Amino acid sequence: MGSTGSKINRGRAGVSDQAQAQIIDIHSAPILSRGPSAQFWSQLGGGEAYGDKVTREKFIAKALHTQANEQWLRNAQPDRTLGWVRLLSEEKFSEMQGLDMECQKSIENTVDTVPKDILIEKLRILGQQPAEIADLGSLQDMMIGCKSSLQNLSEEELTILLGVTAADFSTCTTKQELIDRLAAVAWFGEGKFSDGFVRVFIGGDSLDLVPASKFSLDIEYKKYKISTDEIEVMSSKPFREKVKWFRGKCMEAKLRYEDGHVHIKVRREHLLDDSFGVFNKLNSKDLHKYFKFEFQGEEGQDAGGVAREWFELIAEKCFNVNIGLFEYSGVDNICYQINPSSYLAQDRDDEYFRFFGRIIGKALFESQTIKAHLTQPYYKHILGWPISIEDIEHVNPEYFGNMRRLQEIDDIESLYLDFTTTIEVFGEKQIVPLKPNGEEIDVTKRNLQEYIQLSMKHIMIDRIRYQLSQTLNGIYEVIPEIWLSIFDYRELELLMCGLPMIDVVSWKENTIYLGNYEKKGEKHKVVRWFWEVIEAASPIQRARFLQFCTGSSRVPIQGFGGLQGYDGNVRLFSIQSIDKKDSVFPRAHTCFNRVDLPEYSSRQELVQFMGQTLNIHEDFMNFKGME
Repeated sequence: MGSTGSKINRGRAGVSDQAQAQIIDIHSAPILSRGPSAQFWSQLGGGEAYGDKVTREKFIAKALHTQANEQWLRNAQPDRTLGWVRLLSEEKFSEMQGLDMECQKSIENTVDTVPKDILIEKLRILGQQPAEIADLGSLQDMMIGCKSSLQNLSEEELTILLGVTAADFSTCTTKQELIDRLAAVAWFGEGKFSDGFVRVFIGGDSLDLVPASKFSLDIEYKKYKISTDEIEVMSSKPFREKVKWFRGKCMEAKLRYEDGHVHIKVRREHLLDDSFGVFNKLNSKDLHKYFKFEFQGEEGQDAGGVAREWFELIAEKCFNVNIGLFEYSGVDNICYQINPSSYLAQDRDDEYFRFFGRIIGKALFESQTIKAHLTQPYYKHILGWPISIEDIEHVNPEYFGNMRRLQEIDDIESLYLDFTTTIEVFGEKQIVPLKPNGEEIDVTKRNLQEYIQLSMKHIMIDRIRYQLSQTLNGIYEVIPEIWLSIFDYRELELLMCGLPMIDVVSWKENTIYLGNYEKKGEKHKVVRWFWEVIEAASPIQRARFLQFCTGSSRVPIQGFGGLQGYDGNVRLFSIQSIDKKDSVFPRAHTCFNRVDLPEYSSRQELVQFMGQTLNIHEDFMNFKGME
């Protein structure tokens, strides 16, 4: 597997050992180790358990397609690094299965419309090497008979061929399913079966995206004395236990006062410049020392209050959109994201982002909070968590909507799109190719998925590549990435920003009811059960559910009456009724602040499926009065 070449531990991409790098290697590892995946499966209430193990077949065959919302879980790979296992949503599972089934018919009906060079490319994905001089008719016959040819390959060979692609085949448990998936990937394109993408470091100072199936987290056992089993087990624990473990690691790494300390003396009127100057001189070891904060000209001993004030004020400065490092998210003015044009506002923006990363790392290390909230994809980047096209919705909902609409257009060629995008610099628009010679490549139905993936890569990585890499480098100088890997991205937001004060009364007063809930509103029995659960919830549980519904745990200053939608206008929280035949799990529409709540037959049923959706089932089942 390829190294990322940096002293700080990194996510890494292994494109050379595809067979070993799969998130679920269905041939070399017959069982899933106890950990987050096993823990989650036990919560679903099924599976054949053997001691501390869960059989792979039961896990895949049942668990992967019972979820309303896609989920990702850490899982040990054969080389004992941590990779990702994907829990497909029921909708995605059905979509992929449908493509597998319709593939042969589609080939037979439309193979005569495919150019020769494209056919050769598709056949090579299938492991065949057609001669360049082969006539078109022979190539078409090879494509039509591809599934018969694939029968001659072993399951291991099929797995290797699929491993070269970016397609998800974790639910394929038989040889025939592997054949169907490989044929569908070659014919429809791997984008239809994409398993998400994870950022990886290149040379330590730049970033790229790789398929989640090619990603592993190198945990450097000797340096941090942490086993894969420990991370898997901790990933399954309740949030409060994760925090306790994390705080313990920070305390172990903290240097004693007598071993040296750092004096941060700043002027209030020059807080950002003074703090930047001090942090810029520190090395990684210094960041684990005791910090003493002082505002110049002000008396007072730093017993914690001055430190808290400094972290609060420095975060305000860094996130001030007038400084130019960050901008408001494309959804609302509550969350922030990196400003792609930060280099225009700050000559040393790369150093400032490393400084900002160090602040985040030091805040986590010292149990301080950063009140400003980032958009959801940035928490995923910090964790090396898979992202998908849906994450664009949190950054640029209009762009996301355009990408969605493109997939619904049959005559895509009539739009005359090419593999470029447009950016604005100093008020002038500039064309940027999404791939080499992109301005000369037309977007067609066959390469649309590649175009969408490259567009996502541009939005999520390319335009903020150096700012993001410097931020992550700064964080990992203080907090090793492996320490954070036990959290999910919603928990990381709570860890960094603290628990919000959620006023349930205000929440209820500013809620709209839709569908079958509209007439009775709060008096409808399902709605009543819902609010009883929210009222009985702990602050952590309320914050997690608010994140699920709106994309952030933060409440606007003006309360729930100030919730904004994707267009920047006020869009109150809403609860829409749905039939359990459509989904037994709640479904969130974060850009609309809406949750689709099934019409449950009992309060216990509501508690069960709300808990499973949020992956905090155990805590929800422990609510008082829920028995």
